Amino acid sequence: MRAIDLFSGCGGLSLGFQNAGFAVVAAFDKWKEACDVYAANFEHPIFEIDLSNIEDVGQFKEWNADIIIGGPPCQDFSSAGKRDETLGRANLTISYAKIISKMKPEWFLMENVERIKKSQALQETVSILKKSGYGISLTILDACYCGVPQIRKRFILVGHLHSRMVFSMIFLLRINQLLR
Repeated sequence: MRAIDLFSGCGGLSLGFQNAGFAVVAAFDKWKEACDVYAANFEHPIFEIDLSNIEDVGQFKEWNADIIIGGPPCQDFSSAGKRDETLGRANLTISYAKIISKMKPEWFLMENVERIKKSQALQETVSILKKSGYGISLTILDACYCGVPQIRKRFILVGHLHSRMVFSMIFLLRINQLLR
């Protein structure tokens, strides 16, 4: 499957998907330093772009992605942060959902911190995605059970276009094991 990574940062999510057998074909992020690190470690391109207000998704569509992956900034939700959604970065989660709803890839996956579950931004994000025809599943994973050498709880939201049911994350993890 072809994937693009939005809010890619230095490329952790891209690396995981690439290692799982996905063809990550492009990445997008605004943070120049992260883009530089990403470019030094991957062969596919990364584009330095502000993803906060995208009206034209043509720049993403040209990559023919089957899945869009991404980790919008978590500072407004993190227990280490101020937990203040009015600071503006929380809206990037909503921007992610709006890009997905305009592009309509078959699949999407979003990763964030556990505390996003308590946010207004997540409620709006899920609403946008459901109205766009996605069946969604969300869970909290402890990354230590996925090979990360630390206890680190991560929020995972997965969606499939035109699904009528919520699907099991255990099923998705087993699919990932089969792809290895």
